[in-house]
Amino acid sequence: MIKALIFDFDGLILDTETPDYIVWQEIYAEHGAKLPIELWGQLIGGAGATDFDAAIHLEKLLGQPVDRPALNALWRARSDKLISHQPIQPGVKDYLDDARRLGLRLAIASSSPHKWVDTYLSDLGLLDYFEIILCGDDVRRVKPDPGLFLAALSALHLRAEEVIAFEDSPNGVKAAKSVGIFTVAVPNFLTRQLKVEGADILLNSLAGMTLADLLEQIGNELEIRLENPEDIPGIRAVNESAFGQVNEANLVDLIRSRGKASLSLVAARNGRVLGHILFSPVTLGPRQSNPHGVGLAPVAVLPEYQNQGIGSRLICAGLQMCREAGWDFVIVVGHPAYYPRFGFIAGRCFGLSSSYGDSEAFMVMELKPGALKGAVGMVKYSPEFAKAGC
Repeated sequence: MIKALIFDFDGLILDTETPDYIVWQEIYAEHGAKLPIELWGQLIGGAGATDFDAAIHLEKLLGQPVDRPALNALWRARSDKLISHQPIQPGVKDYLDDARRLGLRLAIASSSPHKWVDTYLSDLGLLDYFEIILCGDDVRRVKPDPGLFLAALSALHLRAEEVIAFEDSPNGVKAAKSVGIFTVAVPNFLTRQLKVEGADILLNSLAGMTLADLLEQIGNELEIRLENPEDIPGIRAVNESAFGQVNEANLVDLIRSRGKASLSLVAARNGRVLGHILFSPVTLGPRQSNPHGVGLAPVAVLPEYQNQGIGSRLICAGLQMCREAGWDFVIVVGHPAYYPRFGFIAGRCFGLSSSYGDSEAFMVMELKPGALKGAVGMVKYSPEFAKAGC
């Protein structure tokens, strides 16, 4: 089951690579020389397997020294000006939005330094999409060395078969495939001139295939969506099977019938409900000006489909939808070794307790930073929980 997507940055999200090469071509031409794409291509996506330097190579061609610092400064200035006019690559934003909707985690694995990648992601309004950002200054060697992808898998606590990598260059594809990651190659204008080989799927653009279609093609066509009336029997069956009793199923039906379901999502495949998650309003008191919070409960997956990442995707998708809906915080009473991976921390860190006690199992997540500043009191689920015996 795919749980996360790992994106390259340069050339995939923003085409910084074509301007870099164009400017060096101009500089070479000004000195009566040429820079073949095959030489420059060694650097694209990562210089972990080469020591090629464009200024030094120009010296060799000319047979005399050049002012390397001045040439590099000229190259950087001209290239930056061209890059400033580059748009986000086609389809990238749709993939990021769809990944959030489907509960997939997002990471960056780039050979470039953090200052470069983080600045551009921020300028493009994409920084907050990514849970993990790993760059060249986080590892000893960059692509095609596998270090960045090994670090990303470690940070995500996932196995290679649980992620998809998106790359535009031969070096990037080689790095991802060397650790067994399913890899989608999306060459840009420049890297189409190189041999991008070894990827599992080759696309001309991310705009040419939706993320849902990609997941279906590779057998991961799990749909995360709002419940509809036809799902109700399946939702009840999921909760009864997962918990081995009717209490949680009765709770979901009761909250739904009383119009108190803030958000109810299902994970479905070929029309069959495999998992379900419910969010409902909670109260925080005593406070005259309460932040608006919801409680996560229950979340359930059919026993035969557990431990495949379905629950995680439901939680990720649900939290994102709650954030977009404007809720301030979410509470959960659950396993303290499981929920922190989604951003939950002990409720007592916010000065809060719950009607279920204030042990490590009671956890809270702010959806709006600072929403619980100065909060003190008890958070309570709706009365339906007690009525259903939950």
